[in-house]
Amino acid sequence: MVGLSLYFPGEIRAHPPKGALTYWLPVPGARYTSSLAASIADDLREKFLRYVRIDTQSRRDRDRSPSTPGQLELARLLVAELLEAGLEDAAVDLNGYVTATLPALDRGRAPVIGLIAHMDTTPDAPGGPVEPIVHAAYSGDVLELPRGGTRLDPGAMPELRTKQGHDLVTSSGDTLLGADDKAGVAAIMAAVAHLASTPSRRHPTLRICFTPDEEIGEGATLFDIERFGAACAYTIDGSELGELQDETFCAREARLTIHGVDVHPGQATGKMVNALRLAAAVIAELPADLAPETTGGRQGFIHPFEIRGTPACARIRAILRDFDGEQLDRLVALLEDTAQRIIGGDPRARLSVDVREQYRNMRTYLEAVPYVTEAADAAIRAEGIEPVRKPIRGGTDGSRLSEMGLPTPNIFTGGHEFHSPREWASLQDMAAAAATVVRLAEVWTRPEYAERVRPPGARSEGARVSG
Repeated sequence: MVGLSLYFPGEIRAHPPKGALTYWLPVPGARYTSSLAASIADDLREKFLRYVRIDTQSRRDRDRSPSTPGQLELARLLVAELLEAGLEDAAVDLNGYVTATLPALDRGRAPVIGLIAHMDTTPDAPGGPVEPIVHAAYSGDVLELPRGGTRLDPGAMPELRTKQGHDLVTSSGDTLLGADDKAGVAAIMAAVAHLASTPSRRHPTLRICFTPDEEIGEGATLFDIERFGAACAYTIDGSELGELQDETFCAREARLTIHGVDVHPGQATGKMVNALRLAAAVIAELPADLAPETTGGRQGFIHPFEIRGTPACARIRAILRDFDGEQLDRLVALLEDTAQRIIGGDPRARLSVDVREQYRNMRTYLEAVPYVTEAADAAIRAEGIEPVRKPIRGGTDGSRLSEMGLPTPNIFTGGHEFHSPREWASLQDMAAAAATVVRLAEVWTRPEYAERVRPPGARSEGARVSG
């Protein structure tokens, strides 16, 4: 099938793939949250379409950082664009982390503030090549994407109902889009470019970092907090317009290995112990009301996401999530007890269980410094948006960074339906995210926020903010 791409005039740097049909549409009247957002929108759109075309899908069980070469390709592009914008120290390190500094024009008392987004996309859906499609002035009807039979139906996606008239971006239907988190990357890049070219806008020194391998839980692993040197930071990695999040799941991964007894099927009577059947029985025995698809709000879940093996040996990988650490302990115990009961039914089978902590609820660490989140709240309101405060049914780099000593709440991007070919983003809401980053920079020059951070030298460089 021939790909279909819709573009606005002037997008000469967002080249469609060979063989695609390209329709150039007039720019419709679009609704933005502010004139600032509207002024940033064109640059943000170009950046986003350019970034999503680079396949940055990460790979589980990595043996290097980043786990895939596409992330380095995007990292080098970002460094080049940051240098072009005037951030003279922009660089990518040996582990694939992009960092840069936008110095404050008036150094004053304003602290150093960090802006963070991740470059990789999830390994849970086809990662590329991505062919972005711009659906200008969305009508509110079902969107039929040209590949994979993928449909975006407002009947099943209530968020779509509020985006009539917006310019939506999707993939062609057979890959994810990559808005998670290239929408965040583009928002930061557009905001920083605006600040660098607009001396009249006040801002503190900003430290930027784009991380690799966040989707496989490794984004913060090699993050050098001391060198980053920020008092606090913000990930731009949320979803719906106005989202501000200071609470995440606590997270663990469980790996169950089941050893059976293999023998030729023709001679298996009374001898074979099929490890795959035992693995399937374990999954089938888990409570149906503790699955991601049957839980919501503050409920936790057990999610088996991979099963593989042979009759001789089968492996289950599952993630376990809850906002409360003690409740998470109970989910882990439930999984282990279920597996022990099923496997223990045959003395010839053996079971081993390895449970690994992934991240903790960031609320534990952000409660001590509430003004970090309050500054983001003020920035969202300054953009004319009512903040939406709700916990993340997931995690961000900020979960681990907050635990490591860098308080890091999460701000919206305008993307939706992450980790699937149905992923989409509103260009108007992405522009609002970029404008919110600009507002956030201004908020941190206000005395009521800047003066709550201890001056340099009051603590070691690695310590972040006062309680």
